[in-house]
Amino acid sequence: MDEQIFLMGGNPPIKNHTIVHKIVSSRKIERIVIFTVYRENWEPYMNKYTEVFQSQLPNLNTDYLLLDTEQINFDSYLDADLIIIGGGNTEKYLATYVNQQFKNYIDRMLNKGAKVIGFSAGALLLGEKVYVSPNDNSDHQIKIKNGLGLFSQFLISVHYDSWNDKANKDRAEELVNVPIIPLNDHSCLVLDKLGNITEKID
Repeated sequence: MDEQIFLMGGNPPIKNHTIVHKIVSSRKIERIVIFTVYRENWEPYMNKYTEVFQSQLPNLNTDYLLLDTEQINFDSYLDADLIIIGGGNTEKYLATYVNQQFKNYIDRMLNKGAKVIGFSAGALLLGEKVYVSPNDNSDHQIKIKNGLGLFSQFLISVHYDSWNDKANKDRAEELVNVPIIPLNDHSCLVLDKLGNITEKID
């Protein structure tokens, strides 16, 4: 089963060339669609997501979509080869992206063979259940929320090393009946399109 879902534990750029090679080697990538949310100076930041691909893929087309401020016609983006869901405020991302229309689009794209990369908040929201660390919300509480459901046998914890999140992760694990897999800032958990883990790259 092909590797199609890449859960990044931290922020872009991807520094590990093994991960980049896995993403670009098994499918021709001509169009990347990046989903993000609006924040001050968001546009210059987008290059961090694409710079590792642009050097290897000279004819790349890239679209940046803000679901919180734009009406998106998903049918215009059915030829995407790579979908990136950015990082940022996890609760804002959950409120913006966890809906049936976006889930249908992602499911459809995975079935067409596209690859999906989530960074930090964008990785968290892909799970059926989402562990939101106390380091990641203004209430400083452990929260378990609903996500898009691309994987269900586990949850993930992002920024595990830089947030020193072990104690929080262990407490959160008692609230759910599946393991929570820790991902450090440069780690990547690789899944097939059915949400099965194929590899963890640290």
